[in-house]
Amino acid sequence: MQESKQQIEQFVKNTVTAIGLLFKSELYGQTKILMYSAIDTMGLLDAPAGQEKASGETFKAWVRKYILANTKLPFSDVDLWAARCAVLHTFTTASDLSNGGKAKEIIFFVGQADSPMMKAFHAATLDVGKDTHVPAVFSDFLDAFLEGIERFMGDLIANCEKDSAYSRRLGKIIQTHMV
Repeated sequence: MQESKQQIEQFVKNTVTAIGLLFKSELYGQTKILMYSAIDTMGLLDAPAGQEKASGETFKAWVRKYILANTKLPFSDVDLWAARCAVLHTFTTASDLSNGGKAKEIIFFVGQADSPMMKAFHAATLDVGKDTHVPAVFSDFLDAFLEGIERFMGDLIANCEKDSAYSRRLGKIIQTHMV
Protein backbone atom coordinates (compact mmCIF):
# COMPACT_ATOMS: atom_id res chain seq x y z
CA MET A 1 0.00 0.00 0.00
CA GLN A 2 2.86 2.37 0.71
CA GLU A 3 3.88 2.07 -2.95
CA SER A 4 0.36 3.05 -4.11
CA LYS A 5 0.31 6.01 -1.75
CA GLN A 6 3.67 7.22 -3.10
CA GLN A 7 2.50 6.72 -6.69
CA ILE A 8 -0.66 8.72 -6.02
CA GLU A 9 1.21 11.53 -4.29
CA GLN A 10 3.81 11.70 -7.07
CA PHE A 11 1.17 11.63 -9.82
CA VAL A 12 -0.80 14.43 -8.15
CA LYS A 13 2.36 16.45 -7.52
CA ASN A 14 3.46 16.07 -11.15
CA THR A 15 -0.01 16.98 -12.43
CA VAL A 16 -0.27 20.05 -10.21
CA THR A 17 3.27 21.16 -11.13
CA ALA A 18 2.59 20.82 -14.88
CA ILE A 19 -0.69 22.73 -14.61
CA GLY A 20 1.00 25.44 -12.54
CA LEU A 21 3.80 25.85 -15.08
CA LEU A 22 1.33 26.20 -17.94
CA PHE A 23 -0.85 28.67 -16.02
CA LYS A 24 2.12 30.81 -14.94
CA SER A 25 3.28 30.87 -18.56
CA GLU A 26 -0.17 32.19 -19.52
CA LEU A 27 -0.83 29.13 -21.66
CA TYR A 28 -4.46 29.00 -20.58
CA GLY A 29 -5.78 26.76 -23.34
CA GLN A 30 -3.07 24.22 -22.65
CA THR A 31 -3.74 24.53 -18.92
CA LYS A 32 -7.38 23.62 -19.55
CA ILE A 33 -6.38 20.65 -21.72
CA LEU A 34 -4.25 19.23 -18.94
CA MET A 35 -6.91 19.95 -16.31
CA TYR A 36 -9.61 18.25 -18.37
CA SER A 37 -7.34 15.27 -19.01
CA ALA A 38 -6.58 15.03 -15.29
CA ILE A 39 -10.29 15.14 -14.47
CA ASP A 40 -10.86 12.32 -16.98
CA THR A 41 -8.15 10.30 -15.22
CA MET A 42 -9.35 11.12 -11.71
CA GLY A 43 -12.90 10.24 -12.72
CA LEU A 44 -11.76 6.81 -13.83
CA LEU A 45 -9.67 6.33 -10.68
CA ASP A 46 -12.77 7.18 -8.60
CA ALA A 47 -15.12 4.95 -10.61
CA PRO A 48 -16.29 1.56 -9.31
CA ALA A 49 -13.36 -0.84 -8.96
CA GLY A 50 -14.14 -2.94 -12.03
CA GLN A 51 -14.51 -0.04 -14.47
CA GLU A 52 -11.67 0.14 -17.01
CA LYS A 53 -12.55 3.18 -19.15
CA ALA A 54 -13.16 6.83 -18.47
CA SER A 55 -16.44 8.25 -19.71
CA GLY A 56 -18.52 11.37 -19.65
CA GLU A 57 -20.25 9.97 -16.60
CA THR A 58 -17.01 9.37 -14.68
CA PHE A 59 -15.83 12.89 -15.60
CA LYS A 60 -19.09 14.51 -14.47
CA ALA A 61 -19.29 12.43 -11.28
CA TRP A 62 -15.77 13.53 -10.29
CA VAL A 63 -16.60 17.16 -11.09
CA ARG A 64 -19.76 17.04 -8.95
CA LYS A 65 -17.98 15.36 -6.06
CA TYR A 66 -14.65 17.19 -6.02
CA ILE A 67 -15.04 20.51 -7.83
CA LEU A 68 -18.63 21.70 -7.61
CA ALA A 69 -19.54 20.33 -4.18
CA ASN A 70 -17.58 22.96 -2.26
CA THR A 71 -17.61 25.93 -4.62
CA LYS A 72 -19.87 28.54 -6.10
CA LEU A 73 -18.64 28.12 -9.65
CA PRO A 74 -21.28 29.35 -12.13
CA PHE A 75 -21.36 26.25 -14.34
CA SER A 76 -22.63 22.69 -14.07
CA ASP A 77 -20.94 19.35 -14.53
CA VAL A 78 -22.57 19.09 -17.97
CA ASP A 79 -21.31 22.56 -18.93
CA LEU A 80 -17.79 21.55 -17.91
CA TRP A 81 -18.03 18.24 -19.82
CA ALA A 82 -19.11 20.22 -22.90
CA ALA A 83 -16.22 22.64 -22.37
CA ARG A 84 -13.83 19.70 -22.14
CA CYS A 85 -15.18 18.23 -25.37
CA ALA A 86 -14.98 21.60 -27.12
CA VAL A 87 -11.39 22.28 -26.11
CA LEU A 88 -10.07 18.76 -26.70
CA HIS A 89 -11.80 18.31 -30.06
CA THR A 90 -11.70 21.80 -31.59
CA PHE A 91 -9.88 24.14 -29.15
CA THR A 92 -12.99 26.33 -29.06
CA THR A 93 -15.82 26.90 -26.57
CA ALA A 94 -18.52 25.30 -28.75
CA SER A 95 -19.37 21.60 -28.46
CA ASP A 96 -22.14 19.37 -29.75
CA LEU A 97 -23.83 19.74 -26.36
CA SER A 98 -23.69 23.53 -26.38
CA ASN A 99 -24.69 23.71 -30.04
CA GLY A 100 -27.67 21.49 -29.21
CA GLY A 101 -28.73 23.67 -26.27
CA LYS A 102 -27.90 20.97 -23.68
CA ALA A 103 -25.00 22.88 -22.10
CA LYS A 104 -23.80 26.43 -21.77
CA GLU A 105 -20.50 27.51 -23.25
CA ILE A 106 -18.11 28.47 -20.47
CA ILE A 107 -16.23 31.67 -21.22
CA PHE A 108 -13.21 31.77 -18.91
CA PHE A 109 -11.70 35.13 -18.04
CA VAL A 110 -8.30 35.76 -16.52
CA GLY A 111 -7.88 38.66 -14.13
CA GLN A 112 -9.25 40.11 -10.93
CA ALA A 113 -12.93 39.23 -10.57
CA ASP A 114 -13.81 42.62 -9.06
CA SER A 115 -11.99 44.75 -11.66
CA PRO A 116 -14.15 47.03 -13.84
CA MET A 117 -12.96 45.28 -17.01
CA MET A 118 -13.79 41.83 -15.62
CA LYS A 119 -17.22 43.02 -14.54
CA ALA A 120 -17.81 44.40 -18.05
CA PHE A 121 -16.71 41.12 -19.68
CA HIS A 122 -18.96 39.21 -17.30
CA ALA A 123 -21.98 41.38 -18.11
CA ALA A 124 -21.30 41.29 -21.86
CA THR A 125 -21.02 37.49 -21.84
CA LEU A 126 -24.39 37.20 -20.11
CA ASP A 127 -25.97 39.79 -22.39
CA VAL A 128 -24.61 38.50 -25.70
CA GLY A 129 -24.97 34.86 -24.76
CA LYS A 130 -28.67 35.15 -23.84
CA ASP A 131 -28.46 32.15 -21.47
CA THR A 132 -26.24 30.13 -23.81
CA HIS A 133 -22.93 31.24 -22.28
CA VAL A 134 -21.67 31.42 -18.72
CA PRO A 135 -18.77 33.63 -17.65
CA ALA A 136 -16.28 32.20 -15.17
CA VAL A 137 -13.00 33.33 -13.63
CA PHE A 138 -10.34 30.85 -14.69
CA SER A 139 -8.39 31.09 -11.44
CA ASP A 140 -11.55 30.18 -9.49
CA PHE A 141 -11.86 27.00 -11.57
CA LEU A 142 -8.16 26.26 -11.11
CA ASP A 143 -8.42 26.75 -7.33
CA ALA A 144 -11.47 24.48 -7.12
CA PHE A 145 -9.67 21.85 -9.20
CA LEU A 146 -6.58 21.98 -6.97
CA GLU A 147 -8.68 21.71 -3.81
CA GLY A 148 -10.63 18.84 -5.34
CA ILE A 149 -7.56 16.87 -6.39
CA GLU A 150 -6.15 17.28 -2.88
CA ARG A 151 -9.35 15.88 -1.31
CA PHE A 152 -9.49 13.13 -3.91
CA MET A 153 -5.96 11.96 -3.15
CA GLY A 154 -7.01 10.88 0.36
CA ASP A 155 -10.10 9.13 -0.96
CA LEU A 156 -8.09 7.27 -3.59
CA ILE A 157 -5.54 6.12 -1.02
CA ALA A 158 -8.41 4.82 1.14
CA ASN A 159 -9.98 3.03 -1.86
CA CYS A 160 -6.64 1.39 -2.69
CA GLU A 161 -6.34 0.22 0.92
CA LYS A 162 -9.86 -1.27 0.86
CA ASP A 163 -9.79 -2.91 -2.57
CA SER A 164 -6.75 -4.09 -4.55
CA ALA A 165 -8.68 -3.54 -7.80
CA TYR A 166 -8.19 0.20 -7.28
CA SER A 167 -4.44 -0.31 -6.88
CA ARG A 168 -4.25 -2.45 -10.02
CA ARG A 169 -6.12 0.15 -12.06
CA LEU A 170 -3.92 2.88 -10.58
CA GLY A 171 -0.82 0.99 -11.74
CA LYS A 172 -2.20 0.73 -15.27
CA ILE A 173 -3.06 4.42 -15.40
CA ILE A 174 0.09 5.84 -13.87
CA GLN A 175 2.42 3.44 -15.68
CA THR A 176 5.45 4.31 -13.63
CA HIS A 177 8.49 2.54 -14.99
CA MET A 178 11.52 2.99 -12.79
CA VAL A 179 14.94 2.01 -14.12
